[in-house]
Parts: sequence; structure tokens; C-alpha cells
Amino acid sequence: MGRKTTVPPDARRRVSDARGAAHNEPILVTRRQAETARFCFLGEFGYEIISWIPYLLYLKRTLGLKLRTLSRPGSSLFYAFSEDHREAPASLIGGVWGEPASYDRLRRRFRSTRLIHPGPDMINKRRIRVEGVEWTTRDIHRPIAETNYVRPDLSAVEAWSPIPGRPLVVLNNKYFVQWPGTFDAPVNYFDRASLVALRDLLVQRGYGVAYNHFVEKTAVDEHRRLDDEGIFGLDAATYDLRSRYAETTCPADRNRLQISVYNAADFVIGPQGGNLYLPAVCRRPIFLLMRAGEYVDYRELGRLYGVAVEAFYEPRHLLNWLGSTLPWRSEAPRTIWRRTEGAADEPHVVTDASIHASVIDARERGGRDIGSAGRAEPIRR
Repeated sequence: MGRKTTVPPDARRRVSDARGAAHNEPILVTRRQAETARFCFLGEFGYEIISWIPYLLYLKRTLGLKLRTLSRPGSSLFYAFSEDHREAPASLIGGVWGEPASYDRLRRRFRSTRLIHPGPDMINKRRIRVEGVEWTTRDIHRPIAETNYVRPDLSAVEAWSPIPGRPLVVLNNKYFVQWPGTFDAPVNYFDRASLVALRDLLVQRGYGVAYNHFVEKTAVDEHRRLDDEGIFGLDAATYDLRSRYAETTCPADRNRLQISVYNAADFVIGPQGGNLYLPAVCRRPIFLLMRAGEYVDYRELGRLYGVAVEAFYEPRHLLNWLGSTLPWRSEAPRTIWRRTEGAADEPHVVTDASIHASVIDARERGGRDIGSAGRAEPIRR
């Protein structure tokens, strides 16, 4: 007679979880099971901060669960509520909710631990219930109902401004390919001419400008080189945060630095994407460039955190709006540095008229002209 083999309960549950995800069956988790499992997230930061973390915070605060968690490099700051937080390598961080293959690799590492994580679908079909409390925010591209949901709070991170004496604006940027099946080049970003124009307008109006081109390494993002060096940090009114990022190899320290600067800012400007979720959580007004994307995402961020959100198709629309909206803090022109083709940087005097002239030939990247106001709901995919 052959020897009968048994499958350990944890292994049976892991197999059941995988099958349940495939068939959209609920994954039922008891209190004891939840406290011995590990809640994992290997997808995009925007999905994590707007959907996954609020659910875990709710479980922690309402059920008092001792949760164990795992996420991206530098994520410990966002999981301060966790009893035991681990950080996965960047090579496992994928798009949307995370790649099934990455969770499979993680499962081989944590063989004796039950891993609880989202499924792969854009509108997530994996239903998770812990002590009867269901994860409900499985589609972040629609109004957030805030069921079983606690908003993250990052106000405890001490504010720090690299430009004391001036009200601070953080100017975010990125340059990587989004939605490769639709675009073969970066679409939501500020080019060099737009960065110079924004810098000049903001500084002349009396603001300090901290430039934040933060690059998070993942398994899927195709970052490309952007000509944005030597624009910020040339005088006391501007600062390039990359100089501070270069001083540490710790992702958590870089995240803390970002949050401390956001907490000190009057408002944040940036291109569509996950780079604008943290400013919203820090309750800072957001002015975003969005040639393609989902406007509802940012409308909901504004509603959830009580902040103003303004969206623009092109940098010139944003510049026109800022020029007509921001108060004048100084009438005096100032000397800045300009790069000319084939020559070294040279000083020149900037006025408000030259600021607007510098972006008059901004390239259009889809969508219709929305007029002098420059404000409209951006293109939807």
C-alpha cells in the first residue's frame, strides 16, 4: 500500500488563495490567520497608497490586528503601523497591483507563510475578507467610497524647506514610458524649456522652487534620459533635490526627505502619475500636467484630502494660469542663467513677458486646444 501524504494547512490555504483569485472567490481570513500571514503589495505606488494601505490601516485600527507586511524598497515609512515590515527588491515591483510572477517568486521565499495580496486585474477581482471586513477599493479609477478605509496621515514627518525665507513650491518631474502599448515615448513630463519657464515665473513671483525628479527603480518602468541638469540650484531661490538624494543609498531616507519637503510646500506642480499622490496625502494643492491619464484619480485625491487640484493639457496652459493667478511678490527683474545651443550657459535678465514668450512654441501632444484659460479635463485613455 502506498504511503498517504498530507498537505500542511498553510500550503492548502496558499493553493486555495491562488484558485480563489482565478475564480473570483472570496478569500476568508480569520484573526489568527491574519496575524500569522503577511500582507504584500508589489505594484504601483499610487494603487498602494490609495487602496491597499487604507484597508490595512482600517484592519489595524478597528480590529486591533497585529499585521505583518511587505512592499517596495523604502516603504517602511508608510507601514509604521506594521508589527513586522519587510521590503522586497526593486526587481519584484511591477505595474498596477503587481505581477503574478513576482508574487510567485515571493511565495518561494516565504514558503511557510501565507501571503495575502491583490490579484492582477486592473479592476481587481480578488476579494479579501478579514474577520468579515472586505477590501472594497479594488478600482482606483472611480469615486472612492471609503468603505473599510482609513486615510494615511504623514503630518508627523517634520517639514523641511531647502529654501528658507521664501514660500516653497515643489516642482516634480518624471521621464519614462507609460502605457507601452499606447505610447512608445514618455508623454507626461516637463521638458527643459518648460522647466526654465516655470522656474522663472515662480521665482519672480517670490517663491523658492525645489526641483524633484525622483526616480524609483522598478521591474517595468523604462526611464529615459531627460535634459534637465543645471536648471535648479544655481542660486539661493532654487534647489535640486537630486543633490540630497545622492547623499544617501537608503530608499526610506529619500522617501522621508520627499515628504518633509512636501510638508513645507505651499503647493506642488507635477506631471500625471504616482509622484502626485504623496503631495495630496500631505494635503498640499496640486497643479498637474496631464496629456493622458484619468482625471477622476486626482479629483478624488483632492476630495479625500481636502486640497485644490487643477489639471492642464500642456505646460503653456499651466504657465498662463499661474501667470494670471499667482500674486506678485517682487516687481524687479532678476539675472538668471540660460543655456544656448552650442555655447556655455550665459546670464540674461528675465521679465514676465519673456517668461510667457519662452513657451509660446510648446509642443502639443494630443487633445484639442482648450483656449486661453488652459484648463480642461485631460485626455482619457
